[in-house]
Amino acid sequence: MTLRLGFAVLADYTFVGQDSPNRTQVGPQESTSDLRAGRVVLSGQFKFARPWTYLIAGDLNEFRESEDRLFEGLDCSVTIPLWRESRVVIGKQKEPFVYEMIGDAANLPQQERILNAFFTSRNDGVRYLHNYLKDRMSFSVGIYNDWLRKNVELADSGTQVSSRLTGLPIMSADGREFLHLGVAVRYFGADEGELRFKARPESNALDNFVDTGAFPAKYAKELAVEALYNTGPFSVLTEYAQAWVASPEKANPSFRGSYVTGSYVFTGEHRPYDKTVGYARRIIPRSRWGAVELVGRISYLDIDDTLVKGGTLAKWYAGVNWWASRQWKLGVGYGRTALDRFDTTGRAQAVLARLQWIY
Repeated sequence: MTLRLGFAVLADYTFVGQDSPNRTQVGPQESTSDLRAGRVVLSGQFKFARPWTYLIAGDLNEFRESEDRLFEGLDCSVTIPLWRESRVVIGKQKEPFVYEMIGDAANLPQQERILNAFFTSRNDGVRYLHNYLKDRMSFSVGIYNDWLRKNVELADSGTQVSSRLTGLPIMSADGREFLHLGVAVRYFGADEGELRFKARPESNALDNFVDTGAFPAKYAKELAVEALYNTGPFSVLTEYAQAWVASPEKANPSFRGSYVTGSYVFTGEHRPYDKTVGYARRIIPRSRWGAVELVGRISYLDIDDTLVKGGTLAKWYAGVNWWASRQWKLGVGYGRTALDRFDTTGRAQAVLARLQWIY
């Protein structure tokens, strides 16, 4: 058995400004510091003929919900090789749905995610993975249900089934140019006959700006499509997600979200692409002075349809990341949010500064 100890610290400070309609919509939002992640990771292998790998991770209050414990267990899984390039993952893990979630937050060009309404951060289940065409295609599918952790009856706990297919139609020999395409589907079963869709405006310190509240539903069927093109220091990442909800009481609403993120690294580095998992890793600077990245982003959420009034959010963001070393990053960005909810339009602005250390 081998053991590797890892750490991740993401420390934020968010400066917030709101107009009067926005304060009425979501309440006053305070400028505050936030330990976005204080993570401890144990990983390694069991040395069988074909090694099994394990991952155990915990975090300090990452989700910022009052009912969460101070130290939250994130991952607890084992990966078992099957044949050729196939393997199965058993335990608490990420579902294969939404690029923003599959890729670690520390690797993304933007500071925070926007499509939170369409995924569950971690879930208990079993996932099958396989790579094809010399790792230029990947496929994964999993089934999940966290009824044991929620201490409810299995019949009352919703089951999720998620699947993702990715491909690399373009991949240069040096890895500096590539085109990643992906599609994912998800069945989202209701807990005790109810579903809820909610999301923050790309900040872990702010409240949910869009929120349907719990409403009667049987299930939702979700679709996500993703694309990432990188050529040298320039990249564009985009994604679209949609959910069709089976809720006769609410006239079967449909929700959607999307974003486009552009990135340019002035010092010439690029994000290395990891074929085995189907996403790009963080920038590794070549110079002792680090790498400087400019990021621009527009995003949109619409969870307001038929009889469900969760709100519509549009945001633009511009920021800069200084990847000081393989472990350290300092990022800062400014964003403006327009929220249509409760028959009014409110606006908020925020500056998010992040200090990140990964070991």
